[in-house]
Amino acid sequence: MCAAQLDELPETTDVPAPKAGGGGGNLIPVLIAIILAPALTVGAMFLLIKMNKPEETIKPQITEGGQPLDMEPSGEEKIYELSSLITNLGGPIKSRYINLDLKLEGQAGDFEKVLDMNQHRIRDKALAIMGGYTYEDAQLDGFQERVRVDLKKGFSSILRKYRDGESDLIRQIYFTNFVVQ
Repeated sequence: MCAAQLDELPETTDVPAPKAGGGGGNLIPVLIAIILAPALTVGAMFLLIKMNKPEETIKPQITEGGQPLDMEPSGEEKIYELSSLITNLGGPIKSRYINLDLKLEGQAGDFEKVLDMNQHRIRDKALAIMGGYTYEDAQLDGFQERVRVDLKKGFSSILRKYRDGESDLIRQIYFTNFVVQ
């Protein structure tokens, strides 16, 4: 185009009108996205952590006769004596018997009280276990240790509700009398 042609062009004052809002129309959605993205992330993480957090379980208070029992380890060894456990041995000859006196050791605060309350169950379990042995079993090496292990397992099953976690209430069993006749 030459200058003469430019002069012939109609004069228009069409200047593009500025947009309403001052020209920053694309900036608002970007700002909303920048603010909402971290807020949504924090909210989602809070919900995920809360849903996956293990529930705090309150240990049920063990009570017998209305009195709460102290099952926390006291740190000191406590002894409970169980005597005169006499029963016939199993097998064809019923004139053979086994006679035991035991000392049970534990550390729970109310160890003696719990065993006193359950003495009838403990004695019954001990007599049932002892009556299951035969005279031939009693002649084998390691019989005394076998009886100790079997009694500890049996007592553990009876006193399961008084346990603290996975540790047994009765820590050790000692024989003060062990007679097989």
